[in-house]
Amino acid sequence: MMMEDFVVLKGITKTFGSFVANNNVDFAVKKQQVHALLGENGAGKSTLMKLLYGVYQPDSGDVFVDGEKVVINSPHDARAVGIGMVFQSFMLIPAFTVIENVALSLKDLGLTIDQRDIEKRILELSDKYGFDIDPHAKVWQLPIGAQQKIEIIKLVMAGARLLIFDEPTSVLAPHEAESLFQIFDSLRASGYTIIFISHKLNEVLRCSDEITVLRRGAVVGTINRSEATEAVLVDMIIGEKSANSQSYERKPLPPPNKPLLEMRDVVACDDRGRRTLDGLNLNIFPGEIVGIAGVSGNGQKEAGEVIQSIRAVESGHILLDGTDISHWSILDVRQAGVVCIPEDPLAFGAVPTLTVEENLALGDVEADSAKGWRPVNWGQARAKLDKVQKEFGLQMPRLNVPIRALSGGNVQRIVFARELAAKSKLLLAYYPTRGTDINAAEIIRTVLLHYRNLGGAILLISEDLDELFMISDRIVVMYHGRNVGERDPKTADITEIGYLMTDGKFSHKDRQTVTPNVPPMQKAGVESVAHVSH
Repeated sequence: MMMEDFVVLKGITKTFGSFVANNNVDFAVKKQQVHALLGENGAGKSTLMKLLYGVYQPDSGDVFVDGEKVVINSPHDARAVGIGMVFQSFMLIPAFTVIENVALSLKDLGLTIDQRDIEKRILELSDKYGFDIDPHAKVWQLPIGAQQKIEIIKLVMAGARLLIFDEPTSVLAPHEAESLFQIFDSLRASGYTIIFISHKLNEVLRCSDEITVLRRGAVVGTINRSEATEAVLVDMIIGEKSANSQSYERKPLPPPNKPLLEMRDVVACDDRGRRTLDGLNLNIFPGEIVGIAGVSGNGQKEAGEVIQSIRAVESGHILLDGTDISHWSILDVRQAGVVCIPEDPLAFGAVPTLTVEENLALGDVEADSAKGWRPVNWGQARAKLDKVQKEFGLQMPRLNVPIRALSGGNVQRIVFARELAAKSKLLLAYYPTRGTDINAAEIIRTVLLHYRNLGGAILLISEDLDELFMISDRIVVMYHGRNVGERDPKTADITEIGYLMTDGKFSHKDRQTVTPNVPPMQKAGVESVAHVSH
């Protein structure tokens, strides 16, 4: 028997100026199914879902819910017809309890809040779906996985029948992701319909009933899960053979001699004054990619910030080439050869109002000019760009376009090109492929491997364990600001790493914490052991 469609989009077109985000899209989701939405970065997936949820309004086309034509001009309108959405950034108030956050989403909320009734309903849902949520807990006290469950409770209690999830596993450990998929199964069995946006093909193949692929704002096709394989989906997504970092040449590592970077018992605090690095020990050698695994909020970002001197070191030492840089300025650290690909390239790695060329030239000044205002060496900047494009294969957009007008993927390429052109020894890469499509992600990984093969050291901070296993020479797990274990990706157990990420202990009976072997303090002295020349 054919299943009925719950939501149907017909002829949906959405433009932003001259850019066509969605082009005459037809899209249908059957009742009580998990429908995956795939596509390259900029293919129009998020725009299409925001149109369905009322964040944007289409230029043309129609939306049908349960066979009835509807007009959705706002998220309020979407919720009124039973559509809810869980964004990557959760819509929760950290200082409020679970009850208070849920209450804000209820349609029937009066002048007073019946906390007992809301608590009862939360506990009923928590028991039914295995959420294990304390209704009286403050949101800021809860792990990311629990916060995501609160978002689901909000939607269900608000009357949503269609739940849209935007990259829901990006902040979860492997066993937490599997728990989410089990929740999907339970929700589907209870009559709910789910749209699931993901860049991870194994996740889509694990939990979806149907899969729709978008390319350049248009639908390539919709297939049943039974017809889908990774090869079929990749071909639909990119339409051509993608780069393959797994087959990229990996030069053998030189015998360990002296670390390029040493972090010894480093302690640092977050913006609220709470200890976020708690005696962190970490070594990185030249020609090595060290991947940092950990659930978001366990000190990964702060580890990179103290290396760059963006965040102060309370105690402990950071050595670069044997020299203590713990209290150097940001400029001194950068001039010593530490460069960075930030988590949000547009916010932290570029000036939005400047053009592509001007952003590429940032930092390129005449070395022998007087202090104060110094002229940009445009010729040197363009020469570096040409060399990087040839050596790393990074294609650049037009140079005279303001960088804020570009997609996230293109902004990231520009920042990559500028940082790779610097005379660097250590590259800090924060979530470099987050939000990118398959082909762009493979290009980035290939560039990182090439940098490593030239002798550069990389600290790779990523929440994609597949990525860490694919290109890291060594994986370090961080939990509560400490290094709780190091593994060789070729022999590591991904389940064990998942447990280390979430409770700092092994999955084995002994569950002993691994303490890395830290060499004794060496005398300070500047010695360049790695230098990537472009």
